[in-house]
Amino acid sequence: MLTFYIGMLHLVHISASFRRDWTMERVVHTPTASGSIRGEEPGSRRIRRDYLASRRDLLDAAERLLAKHGGRFSLVDLAAEAGVSTATAYRHFPDVDAALDAYYTQLVETLVSHMEAVPAAPDVLRRFVAVCELWVREAVSWGPAVVHVRSSRGFLQRLRADDPVIGRLFGALAPLLAALTEAGFIPPGPAEYGVLIWVTVFDERVVVDLHDSLSWPSARIAAELTGSVLRALGRPAGAAE
Repeated sequence: MLTFYIGMLHLVHISASFRRDWTMERVVHTPTASGSIRGEEPGSRRIRRDYLASRRDLLDAAERLLAKHGGRFSLVDLAAEAGVSTATAYRHFPDVDAALDAYYTQLVETLVSHMEAVPAAPDVLRRFVAVCELWVREAVSWGPAVVHVRSSRGFLQRLRADDPVIGRLFGALAPLLAALTEAGFIPPGPAEYGVLIWVTVFDERVVVDLHDSLSWPSARIAAELTGSVLRALGRPAGAAE
């Protein structure tokens, strides 16, 4: 009988210990109000973060491959360069062309965002010069890649076809030219023509050519091209000085 009671007490102790451990386990992993587990990142947020990180890696890899090989690479090559699996690459893009479209779209969006963030200057001409300097500095970096993803269609053709990327760029540049006109720095003219001249002069192929072939620094390239745009739009020589 004594043996029986000792056994029962042992079982009670085990049961109490189990309940205590189970309760502690529940406390550690109690869901928060958002449905996540305390001390753990919500699954959907982690998946989203991983998705964005792999997409960024793929687009960065696209720039490197474009600069080294032009557009002559496969999605398998892109995945390898990015350090992700081929399956991950295919989850983002059906083919290389889609990856390059995404790369160019992101690039223009980033450029425009940086332009719009240029602080206001005492006069509009100084802001125009600052935007041009920014454009050249960035083009020196990504120009060797972007020269390989240029569209066969003209700027205005794409603008009138409601290309969202070109529309975003036009929407950033046209108001600055309008402000230059209002301030008397350039004569009035069609906005489409003015922006077309600006983007043509600042073509990344021109920037890369001046930088690589003539070894011009970014500051000189920006100064020369800025003056060229102003003169082409009717401003006398020396206006950018």
